[in-house]
Amino acid sequence: MNRKTLVILAGVLLLTAIVIVSCAQPTPEVKTVKETVVVKETVVVKETVPPPTAAPQPTPTPRPLPPTAKLEIVNVPMNYRDAGDFITVTIKYITDTAVGPATGVAAMALTGLNNVPINMPVRLAAKGVDPTVPVTRTTWTLTTPPGSQAKLKDPNAPKTEFTPDVVGTYKVDVVLANAAGSSPMASVKIYAGTFVGDNAKNCVPCHRNKVEEWSRTGHANIFRQEIDNLIDGPQGIGTHYAERCIICHTTGWYYPPKNNGGFNDAVAKTGWKFPTWKQIDDAYAKKGPSNWETAPAEVKAMANIQCEQCHGPASQHLKGEKVMATSLSDGVCDACHNTGGTHIRGGELKNSKHYTGSSFEEITGPARQVCARCHSGAGYISFLKNPTNVAAWDNEESHIGCAVCHDPHDDKNFAQLRIVGKPVELPFEAKDVGLSATCFECHNARTKPADAVKSTFPHYASNAEFLSDTGGVTYGATVPNSPHGMLVGANPVPDPDDKTGKTLLFGGQKPGPCVVCHVWPKLLSDTTDPNYKYRLEVGGHSFNVKSLDGKFEYTAPCKSCHGDIKDFNLKAKADYDGNGKVEGVKEEIKGLLNVLWKALEAKGVKKVETGYPYATLPRDAQGNVDDKIDNAFYNFRTVYGVMWGVGPDGKPTPGNEGAAQAMHNFKRSCALLQLSLKDLGALPSAAADCTK
Repeated sequence: MNRKTLVILAGVLLLTAIVIVSCAQPTPEVKTVKETVVVKETVVVKETVPPPTAAPQPTPTPRPLPPTAKLEIVNVPMNYRDAGDFITVTIKYITDTAVGPATGVAAMALTGLNNVPINMPVRLAAKGVDPTVPVTRTTWTLTTPPGSQAKLKDPNAPKTEFTPDVVGTYKVDVVLANAAGSSPMASVKIYAGTFVGDNAKNCVPCHRNKVEEWSRTGHANIFRQEIDNLIDGPQGIGTHYAERCIICHTTGWYYPPKNNGGFNDAVAKTGWKFPTWKQIDDAYAKKGPSNWETAPAEVKAMANIQCEQCHGPASQHLKGEKVMATSLSDGVCDACHNTGGTHIRGGELKNSKHYTGSSFEEITGPARQVCARCHSGAGYISFLKNPTNVAAWDNEESHIGCAVCHDPHDDKNFAQLRIVGKPVELPFEAKDVGLSATCFECHNARTKPADAVKSTFPHYASNAEFLSDTGGVTYGATVPNSPHGMLVGANPVPDPDDKTGKTLLFGGQKPGPCVVCHVWPKLLSDTTDPNYKYRLEVGGHSFNVKSLDGKFEYTAPCKSCHGDIKDFNLKAKADYDGNGKVEGVKEEIKGLLNVLWKALEAKGVKKVETGYPYATLPRDAQGNVDDKIDNAFYNFRTVYGVMWGVGPDGKPTPGNEGAAQAMHNFKRSCALLQLSLKDLGALPSAAADCTK
């Protein structure tokens, strides 16, 4: 047998062996890889079979976790939207009706503080910190001071309550559990006491400055002035001032008397009667005695909105115990400013982004200290006290509520705002913007256009800049501006419902460009209007100009200049984005943003859905970004506003897409985007020029 024959025989034997092995060891269906081997003149085909593919393993089920408990004292506002939490009583109250006292239902509020009066319920709620971790069992425990017979209403419900019946300290504990185990115990101490009233006597010795500030506020004088009709005269508010009003205008109003030193205890002790409307008007006209001056001392001591109404009863505090409570929670204010009717600021605020959208969780960690000035209520207050020292800012977790913008004690500014006029510590030189100074402090870019080439980009909203005719990279050009910043809110605003022009909105103050549109006070009042349902979602302290479902745009502030428009998307004068159509201003700006983004993508910019600046920019070997890209992306972010991202539910959020800046300053928005497109050589040839 020659050598050639041996080689052929070897090849045949090899192929036979492969076939035998393949038949003996079946494998899943796979794609074979063919390898060609050349042996002199003979071609032998060898098949290599990959090893069997392992079956996919199931994803291991995460180990269940026990919950972590969060305990809160529930505030109970007198708000018709929170009817399930009402504490109602039926009262008889004085009017001038010939048939005698009227009967009606009144509600009593709980502030949610841990310093409480005796003989009024304390409501508590517990939930898991992580909503994705189930809670299957709740166990409450109440420890009481000596002599107390207080009991928990339901020691195993997510919400429970008890009524402190003696003065002293109560301790409440809660433990949550599920199949994985129990949470660490969460606890709170409740201090129960009685009211003492008379700020001048009891609080001045230690808190003179605060009491003096308070004495100049409306809180300090509301009851005294109203029962003698000293606010608006006989045709004003006094003509309807009734006993039901004093639920909020006194200290510790609880009915029937609760033996806790509150206002109605003083009334029961002295037999004082609330004056009739005629007595109130006679006192104003000097036809009768002053109702305030003739009131018993005990009644005066508990009248008006005093320290204890917001900080809790002071009987134990006067004995040296540290029981007085302070809080930035809206619960204290909601007790009266969320009662329904015309007192709905608390309900409005609950629909605002300040309440629901200023996420404190985003700014935790030492690198985010600078963010505390706006994402923390306590941080904002400390920022205004020391605007240039970031280290001094408080990073306590708290949302942006009533007492953050309004100082509860100090009346030096209109509406007790913490700042009016000229804002402080902005990246540009701001002018006097009246009541809108509060808004400017947070709604600004936090950076300067000159920083663009350092890859430092604007914060989420450059509204202060655009309403001040500044902001954005101008490439050395003179940029046009819409008249909003110059005209809107620059002077006191007449009330459109007063045809005489004598009544002014916002207390006759200069509202500034933010307040005049976003805090427009004339809410819908016509119950037959199909948009009446949005009365708490737009205007006032909702700060919204669009309903939460996006179906209604509140154009009332615009009508004096733009007429009876139905939405904000006014038609543009030309086709600025070059798509061949003249559209509304929002569409034109959105179109330009889309064109600019495509140009940036062509330069290597990539979208990122989490984390500032929400994009990655291409860098050279030295780590630098092309100035053209930096400048263009700076303008993109300036106009785009709140950026795209991922919401709490893990789903992408669209961002603002320029809608806000199209309203604030359309001309500047359009010009900045077109200038950037020109610099990148990407401006559509059909786009009308808006840079002049």
